Amino acid sequence: MHVATPCQLHDHVAQFYEDEATLADRVASFLTAGVSAGERLLMLLTPPRRRAVLARLEAWGLDTAAAEASGQLVVRDAESLLEAIMDGDMPDEARFNRHVLAEVESAGAQPTRAFGELVDVLCARGQSRAAVYLESLWHAACRRLPLTLLCGYALEHFREPEGHDAFAAVCDHHSRVLPAGEFCGLAPHDQLREVTRLQREVAHLRQELAERQGVEQTLTAVQGLCSEMLGELAEQARHDDLTGLTTRQYAQQRLAELLAEAGEGSGRIAVLHIDIDQLKAINDSLGLETGDDFLRQTAQRIRHCLADSEVVSRLGSDEMMAVLAGVAEPDAVVARVERLIARVSEPVEVEGQTIAAGCCVGISLSPDHGRTVAELMRSANLARRHAQSLGRRRHHLFSAELIGDEPDRLALRTALSEALPRGELALYFRPRLGARSGQVVAVSAQPRWYSARFGVMEPEQWMAAIEEANQVEAIGQWVLDGACEHAQAWIEAGVELRVAVQITSADLLGGAFVERVAAALASSGLPGTMLELELTESALMQAPVRAEATLVRLKALGVHLTVDEFGSGRSILGHLGRFPVDTIKFSGAFVDGCLENAHHQAIIRSVVMMAHQLGISVTAGGVATRAQADYLREQGCDGLEGPLWSRMEYRGNAVGEAAER
Repeated sequence: MHVATPCQLHDHVAQFYEDEATLADRVASFLTAGVSAGERLLMLLTPPRRRAVLARLEAWGLDTAAAEASGQLVVRDAESLLEAIMDGDMPDEARFNRHVLAEVESAGAQPTRAFGELVDVLCARGQSRAAVYLESLWHAACRRLPLTLLCGYALEHFREPEGHDAFAAVCDHHSRVLPAGEFCGLAPHDQLREVTRLQREVAHLRQELAERQGVEQTLTAVQGLCSEMLGELAEQARHDDLTGLTTRQYAQQRLAELLAEAGEGSGRIAVLHIDIDQLKAINDSLGLETGDDFLRQTAQRIRHCLADSEVVSRLGSDEMMAVLAGVAEPDAVVARVERLIARVSEPVEVEGQTIAAGCCVGISLSPDHGRTVAELMRSANLARRHAQSLGRRRHHLFSAELIGDEPDRLALRTALSEALPRGELALYFRPRLGARSGQVVAVSAQPRWYSARFGVMEPEQWMAAIEEANQVEAIGQWVLDGACEHAQAWIEAGVELRVAVQITSADLLGGAFVERVAAALASSGLPGTMLELELTESALMQAPVRAEATLVRLKALGVHLTVDEFGSGRSILGHLGRFPVDTIKFSGAFVDGCLENAHHQAIIRSVVMMAHQLGISVTAGGVATRAQADYLREQGCDGLEGPLWSRMEYRGNAVGEAAER
């Protein structure tokens, strides 16, 4: 008796054969194993095959008549069934379900083990297209129903060239394929050699699989460690060390989330800009330690005046911000602010001294006074300034008349809208060094504004205002075009340096950004491989599906992609596999503490190891000292950049007369 290859429930197995006796043995063995497992048997056979298989089942101990009578064995004629399910030259799915799968479904939860010749009959007729479609129906049924299926195929149907495609399609539609016992295209003296080669290849693949599984386990452990450490670091970073309140960045993020979630009937969102009175005077007269203690107590008073779910954050030295959701009417928030001012105005005891306290509060409401984070914070700040002008312990609700109190802001936007036409912008290129070689391997393009009115301004001083001035795309394109032109000029001069350009979330998620990059490359003649685009974690995670699609299109241009400020926003550790990035760049916060902060050191080591296992290089940004550079090099960082090499900064293009002044 032939021992069949063990099968599991839902297996769909193809058995090729050269002679009828071998097939009958293997089918009978397959069905006998089903009897032992308590499964129901279904045979869809032509008359000659039916007699051969039933004879072997009887010889191996199965009372086939009793099995048929009890319903354990169901035998159907393959030719008749095939005629019932065909619609012209192709099988019909509804008829297949009604005439064939009904036998399987009638058994309920009891597993069925079946052998069928329907597809083999179609192959014998030369109907390969119908045979392949019927196999797809069987394959879907095996996945859906408690069914294990063995299909027999005579190799003679596939020997001619026109049968090769059908052979491949049949193999694709089975979960397992069993070869014919004596079938091999090689000469007898070469068969053993080929078997040996295949065995060696299988052993090699098994070893490779084991190694990959080990790497995946290590990577999973590293990801877990990094996620835990980054979570702890993020929790620390979101709180102000002195007051214990959350930071400005957290307040802005939470406000943005509330604005995005706001809907009809959800009430207004209030932003409070709070300024503590006389902190500078307390610091000057009583010392910084006393001033810090006073500020700490005052901050906690403000915190206790609001609900736990409401955000209170420190903006700066003596300024704080609160975000309140679900405000019904302006009068309701004004009443709460008055109670807050009264509580903060109570005397504070610090080191045996009684200090008179107080604060001024500016209030803005969404959507009345703004629909974005920047608009609401600006409105609350203007209201706070007006409250201070009225005296101590005052509050004020924003009104449109206050806009006239901020001429510099309006002038800044106006000047920015004219910066490009006036030629007031210049490109500067900051070097990135290979950590091992110490050679410049890339440069980062940075715009600088030489304003006739405001003087020389770095990007961080005016980037927030270019959105209000509607200049994001224009200035971004100017930087991109200029960077590509300079890089191409360097190549023509015999110096090949990749140029990096920072892009905003608006660029990344905008509809035409890939086309703009392609146009800049085409116009300058720069190869895509010599352009690097730097994007932040926050930009990637703002809309990850859309971001992934954009990055895939950029990679098709050959562009190098870098995640900038890694670790400063919502972590993409769990998504690195989906984004086709080439480099991650540590934020300055990690580099600042890399020599003394054990958490930072552990994260740097783990992230570098994980990134290298994924084929991603690591750059450290914000490197300010030689000791930091040496440490980061030892940890395996591939690139270094920062203030340490500021003397190597290169000014790329001339600007207008205002810049010269």
